[in-house]
Amino acid sequence: MKPWKRMLLYLALNVLVSVVATLLVLTWWDRAHRVEIPLTSLPAQAAPAQALPTLPAGNPAAPTAIPEGQTVIEIKNVFGVGDLQNEVVLLKRVGDGELSLVRWKMQGSSGDSYTFPDLVLNKDGAVQIFTHSGEDTVIELFWGRDQAAWSSGEQITLADAQGIIRATYTIP
Repeated sequence: MKPWKRMLLYLALNVLVSVVATLLVLTWWDRAHRVEIPLTSLPAQAAPAQALPTLPAGNPAAPTAIPEGQTVIEIKNVFGVGDLQNEVVLLKRVGDGELSLVRWKMQGSSGDSYTFPDLVLNKDGAVQIFTHSGEDTVIELFWGRDQAAWSSGEQITLADAQGIIRATYTIP
């Protein structure tokens, strides 16, 4: 048998063994980490996974009053500062229970602000706010700007619907 034919045979055998080994590992992983959801806990009609709930017209939600000194949310970081396609602010829920962000505002030193849609963060929940355009999901919101919003040294404030500042962050 010619050397190149022997090499081709070994290469094909190696590919076959790699595929079988990968499939076995993925099957084992899936079975070991599967989460069973009882059918009785599902709602009769579930909303699409990426759709954000909206408020009924003319019926604005009344956010729950939060004591002024209580920390309920943190601005964890701002990534990709100055780069429109990569710029994102990460917010994290602090404390127990649900936190409605409807009509909250995120504002920079320059005065530009982003107003949150009807969104609820649960305990330890997080949301990313991208500067560029995109379609909102329950964990990613898009500001829709055509240029970067943040710069180094700028301070970001997050205020609730009543205008009380709940978090600040200075971009390094």
